[in-house]
Amino acid sequence: MNRPLRIELLGPLRIVWQGRTVAPGPHRQQALLAVLALRVNQVCTPEELLDLVWHDNPPGTGLKVLPPYIYRLRRTLPAEVLDRTPDGYVLRLPEDALDTTAFETAVQAAGRHRESGDLDAAAGAYQQALALFRGEPLSGLPGQYLAAQRLRLTERRDKVFADRVDVDLDRGRHAELIAELAPAVAAKPFDEHLAGQLMLALSADGRQADALDVYARAREILVDQLGVEPGPALRDLHQTILRNESPLRTRDELPYAGSTFVGRSTELGRLVAALGNSTAAAPPIVAIDGMAGVGKTALAVNTARQLAARYPDGLLFVDLHGHTPGRAPLDTKAALDHLLVGVGLPGLTIPHTLEEARTLWRTTVAGRRLLVVLDNAPDSTTVEPLLPGSPTCGVLITSRNQLTGLDVRERLHLELLAAADASALLAQLVGADRAAADVAASNGLIERCGNLPLALRIAGARLRHRPSWTVAHINQRLDRVGRRLTELTADGLGIAAAFQLSYAQLSPEQQRAFRLLSLLPGRDLDQYGAAALTDRTPDDAADLAESLVDANLLLQPAPGRYQFHDLIRDYAAELARTTDSAADLDAAGNRLLEYYLQACSHPLLQQASPDFLELGDRPAVAVPTLATIRESNLWAGAEATNLVAAVEQAATDDRLQYVWMLALGCSVLLQQRGKIQQHTTVLELASAATEQLGDRSAEARILHATARLVRGQHGARAAVDVLHRALERLPGDGDPRVRSQLYSTLGICLQTIDPYGEALPTLQRASDIARELNDDRLLARALVFTGIAHGNSRDYDAAVRAYQEALTLLRRHGPSGLMADALSGLTTCYLGLDRLDDAVGTATEAHRTAAELDSVFSLPYALAQLGRVHRLRGNLDKAVDLQRQALAAADKIGQLPSQWTIRLALGETLLAMGDTDGARHSFELVASGASGDKDHLYLVSALEGLADHALATGQAAQAVDYLEQAVALTDEFAPPRSPIIRNRLAELNGRAEESH
Repeated sequence: MNRPLRIELLGPLRIVWQGRTVAPGPHRQQALLAVLALRVNQVCTPEELLDLVWHDNPPGTGLKVLPPYIYRLRRTLPAEVLDRTPDGYVLRLPEDALDTTAFETAVQAAGRHRESGDLDAAAGAYQQALALFRGEPLSGLPGQYLAAQRLRLTERRDKVFADRVDVDLDRGRHAELIAELAPAVAAKPFDEHLAGQLMLALSADGRQADALDVYARAREILVDQLGVEPGPALRDLHQTILRNESPLRTRDELPYAGSTFVGRSTELGRLVAALGNSTAAAPPIVAIDGMAGVGKTALAVNTARQLAARYPDGLLFVDLHGHTPGRAPLDTKAALDHLLVGVGLPGLTIPHTLEEARTLWRTTVAGRRLLVVLDNAPDSTTVEPLLPGSPTCGVLITSRNQLTGLDVRERLHLELLAAADASALLAQLVGADRAAADVAASNGLIERCGNLPLALRIAGARLRHRPSWTVAHINQRLDRVGRRLTELTADGLGIAAAFQLSYAQLSPEQQRAFRLLSLLPGRDLDQYGAAALTDRTPDDAADLAESLVDANLLLQPAPGRYQFHDLIRDYAAELARTTDSAADLDAAGNRLLEYYLQACSHPLLQQASPDFLELGDRPAVAVPTLATIRESNLWAGAEATNLVAAVEQAATDDRLQYVWMLALGCSVLLQQRGKIQQHTTVLELASAATEQLGDRSAEARILHATARLVRGQHGARAAVDVLHRALERLPGDGDPRVRSQLYSTLGICLQTIDPYGEALPTLQRASDIARELNDDRLLARALVFTGIAHGNSRDYDAAVRAYQEALTLLRRHGPSGLMADALSGLTTCYLGLDRLDDAVGTATEAHRTAAELDSVFSLPYALAQLGRVHRLRGNLDKAVDLQRQALAAADKIGQLPSQWTIRLALGETLLAMGDTDGARHSFELVASGASGDKDHLYLVSALEGLADHALATGQAAQAVDYLEQAVALTDEFAPPRSPIIRNRLAELNGRAEESH
């Protein structure tokens, strides 16, 4: 039988291994092992070990003394138990290898049994824990550290003994306890708690005279030897026995918590668990914080009610009035007086000074199982003197502020009600039938109240007292501009009044920041947005925002992001309107728009944008560094919706220049994230702004951005119309770079609907302008689009030349999405030229480039091309996986050309795998979309795919029909492609004749 190693510290140090005791060696070696055992599974540096073991008598050799002792310990212990790490030494043991761990495990089990009411099991577990002591812990071992640990373990044993006695008193084992406690009291004559337990046992056993004698002897010893009277608890017990009275009834000061407490089961569980464990050396202290009206007091009171059995000596409640309208915060001394009266002390006996009252409070409650609720605390300084020191007590604190100055066991930030709980609360407030009569209106009311319990209670009270009102009616009242806070007032209780108390406690600088931050047009902001609004440095703005988070006036949905609850924002905005001048508010709004504009123009954010947004000389404003693609994407993802709101706010305020410039700056960010409706909105606002300004050059820029959006949503033909308008609006002396961009985009649109008409000449004009300007990126874009046009016409040699020239230019400037597109285009050409090895190289590089850039435009195309390469190499499973990834990526941004290109490639792969139904579905989707848009090249490719499908399923006649439709289109719109299709038709017709 395998008997593991066990190290025992609750007595003289002992090592037990394989059922036998192992000699632990000399005292200093034992001390070293004891230190390592007390820090089991933790690395101890050599310096720490030298200090902890040899502090009382450090050797002259310093750290050199350690290795011989480590060597001897390793010979004593099993292999690999004492390990050397780069930082020091660690004793690796399972949790049950130490008697100290077994002791604490048994004590915790006793606590659980005690709380559940199983007193017999609790007494057994306590006795099991006490039985582990074999004498004085760490007996005879040298060093100050071990002396302190010896004292700690001894006091821990005494505390557990006292707990076990309390349990036995509750079990009625008075006679047995008397025999056990009498010698214990004689051995510890100054222990008043022990004397009190003996007095209780004697009194319960009918021996009141003996109990009074115990008190007399205890008092005599304390007075004679220490010059002090017994403490209040012992004196009270003495008086109770003298009067032959039963113990005082438990004091319960908890207030009425309302009849509609719903939800919060998770929070209740956390609080009960944190306050229900009394095995630690310090009292369990829990702090709840949250915004005004979120339900902190109700949660605290309901938690305390659930813990009443755990704290049978009393439930005390003090409202500290940290945020009570019309009342100053309760003085700490007044709060202590209330608590002392609550534990039974007459008012005349309470000391006049804070320190004396504080000492008396902690002394009086020592050993009592009390739960103290400190509600509505203003700050940590007020609360700290009220905390008991006894681990038998528990403390539950609520505050609007995060009491970071307190060392607590558990912090709970109370969030808004979950949707289901908010619905349940509303149903209780107004009646289930009334709430269910119009579910949409009920959900709307919850949304307007921001899931805040206080707001819902006020709205519910108004509905309850107005039977003729419907939920929809109160929603209409709440929607009136500037009326929401007024409507949420009932019986003198209002949301605004609750918020005002929090605002009043802010410093003037915090109050200013609170007001100005309400001007945020979007949902949230970072420290740079806060800096712009408050006209402070980003660090100072972050500090201000964090202080408002601490006061629960701002929310922090993510690190470094700040937002208002809707009702608090209404309150702050109203304060801003009535406190700050219009000029100050306008200046703050302009600073925020300027920040957004300059941040949007960051090169990494605009690297995928074909638009030119030159800001020129602008006011100085702090913007994030954004050193990497990942950082820029994170910023754009966090701010995209806020940028839309900023454009809308600028339009409302007639800041027309900001409207079109910011819309152009955020256009590519919205397009990358597939925010089609929002993208459409900002471009429509920008178009109206440029028309109102009469700025034709700006109008052409916005029309170019609009055309790119339209092409992705409605196809090339619709985009061509927009681009022609843009060219018309661009002045003759307008920016030639904008003209080149317009021609490039027009050419890429024309290449699918009129590939042998104006497409290539238009792209040539774009290239010519770019060459005149000597602009590498502008020229590269025109060349890539030229390559696409040649490739779609099956002129692969010309396409390769265009792509290669573009890549030469692009490689001068580092990776870009356009470079990935050029590589993907080369892949198509190489596949068409049967250069499979070259195609593998370009497809791989295209995918790597797009992935590194996280380019949402280029990645779908690169994935699809890599899938084609794998298909031609016979890796069909890999090919279809890549192309499905490509399709998912294209769907996210909603770009029809990308989706069609990928579906064609996916259809080819599915057909090769034998998934004929899946292939047909892909081809039909492209055919349907391209037919509606009259996008001829895509329609031809889809018809060729359907012909392949028909042949694969034995439908030769259907294949001929598809190819005849295709050749009719190519004859009219793409003549160079007709011979290839005609050859296929001739081959099919020849087979048909042979079969006949």
